[in-house]
Amino acid sequence: MSKVVFCEDDPMIQKLIRAALRGHAHEIHVASSGDEGLELIRRELPDVVFTDVSMPGMDGFQLAGELKADPRTAHIPIVFMTASVQDEVREAAERHGAANVLMKPFSMADLRAQLAELGPR
Repeated sequence: MSKVVFCEDDPMIQKLIRAALRGHAHEIHVASSGDEGLELIRRELPDVVFTDVSMPGMDGFQLAGELKADPRTAHIPIVFMTASVQDEVREAAERHGAANVLMKPFSMADLRAQLAELGPR
């Protein structure tokens, strides 16, 4: 069973993620902010992290910077979730070590495909 952390401040998207992954072979953890996510990731050491780019306080890029700077978490793939279609956001995600960028609104099939691709082998 893989561990997955989602950092998402929108309660509706949190609910959709939990519903989409219910019954799948993943241990799901959800944080409502980057700060909360950082603590959760350091404690759980998940197989993959999905993070919203825009969150109050620590945003997804700052979270990624913290994760990449820590040898215990530097290897964890990060998928950035964003509604922005600007090329600058995709380029920033790549600079911050993105395994992928998931554009909002995304389908639950897209979410599950990302998990299948990035989860443990």
